[in-house]
Amino acid sequence: MSGFLHKKHDNAINLLTFALEKKMMKTMSVTNNIKRIVSSIPEGQVFDFNRFAVTRVNEQAVVKALSRLVQTGEIVRVEKGKYYKPRQTRFGTLRPSENEVVKMVTEKGSQTIGYITGITLYNKLGLTTQVSNVLVIARNGRLPVKQVNGYKIKFITRQIRFSQKDIPLLQLLDVIRNIKDIPDTTVNKSVTVLKQKLSTLSEDELKRLIKLSLQYNPATRAVLGAILECNSPSVNVSELRKTLNPVTKYKIGISQEGLPNLSNWNIE
Repeated sequence: MSGFLHKKHDNAINLLTFALEKKMMKTMSVTNNIKRIVSSIPEGQVFDFNRFAVTRVNEQAVVKALSRLVQTGEIVRVEKGKYYKPRQTRFGTLRPSENEVVKMVTEKGSQTIGYITGITLYNKLGLTTQVSNVLVIARNGRLPVKQVNGYKIKFITRQIRFSQKDIPLLQLLDVIRNIKDIPDTTVNKSVTVLKQKLSTLSEDELKRLIKLSLQYNPATRAVLGAILECNSPSVNVSELRKTLNPVTKYKIGISQEGLPNLSNWNIE
């Protein structure tokens, strides 16, 4: 081989070596950056790719860095693209909190796409002492039941466009809708709690509550109308009354003591 060809061959090797070293340095830089960010995340908090500056160029390096951290046990993969930092106790590795799992399935970036309902909600509102091993999530669009780190999650569909500030109102409407099915309590006790919760809302919030209730069944609107008529006489409930069939009876099981104006709303 001539000196020229030797030199050309050496230059090619040098260029290849330089490219490999540059790639390794870039990968190491990404890995170190991932480790730095992960170290700042609290234990038990679920996170995803949005925590890192992922671009088309470094995406594979980020995925590999996270995979290595999973292999070493520094983070745990909850599901595709979702991770958390485990906390070791004498009882073993703690799974993420219920709140973290709920956030994981109800938030998409900065957008809220669902909210907790069902027995977990009733418990949080003080309506029941029962707890459930199933998390019920209301959201737009149907999804199959899924298991996430020991949590069973069931999704129900809500064809309502809502914002973050609407969620507490929708949860109250869910309670009214299912008032006969709340365990370890009575309908009258639930009405008492609902009256107290509604009394803390502003007039604007009550008006929004009425607007949202138009997407619910007539029995829900009737009970809401009766509570508002008793609790908040300044709020106009005529819009609710107009949506109800005047001859339809709603068998809820509320006593006259719980709502003295039952007959105004055909509630039994």
